[in-house]
Amino acid sequence: MIYRVEAFDIKTELLAFEENLPDGSDDQLKIIMGWTRDQQGWEGYNLSQLQLSAIEGLIGKPIHDPDHYFQLTCNV
Repeated sequence: MIYRVEAFDIKTELLAFEENLPDGSDDQLKIIMGWTRDQQGWEGYNLSQLQLSAIEGLIGKPIHDPDHYFQLTCNV
């Protein structure tokens, strides 16, 4: 599964940037997101500040910006 964080501009709602999560992040994401079942590859989730902060730890760099909202996508 490929997991990607997408950042959207709050004013325009256009995609501003995206970051792929490292391979092998499945188990950590299950905990961060509170998933109780495996993902199918078509899901998308709005991220809370707490979830984004934890995901930044997986990515290895800060990406939060108050001018954007963030979503996590699951892709096959």
